[in-house]
Amino acid sequence: MDVVSPAEQSRLQTILAAAKAADWNKFETLTDRPFSNTASMREQFEDSSKLIRSARREPNLTAILKHHEDGSRLIFAKIELDDPADQPIMLTLHSTSAEPQSAISIWTFYQEIDFG
Repeated sequence: MDVVSPAEQSRLQTILAAAKAADWNKFETLTDRPFSNTASMREQFEDSSKLIRSARREPNLTAILKHHEDGSRLIFAKIELDDPADQPIMLTLHSTSAEPQSAISIWTFYQEIDFG
């Protein structure tokens, strides 16, 4: 099973740190390609950052890697908050490769919705 590369793992941790600090300016520098909709991403960041900052314990971050047909990598990270009943925050990244110089872009950063 493929794993997230050290560069990708570092980016995930830096994104989480920016969210904990409510630092949009830092977060915005953590994508290597422009956001497809900056206003929407800022809303996602602000909502997710607020949830992460309100957590009473350290959020638990897990990531799953999927290969895209073009050889690039999709990283789906789940950030679990205090209560297992809370809906987790989903962070989606796109990485051009496992190499250290890979271009890593932030695609989504939102809380899952429980339709149940």
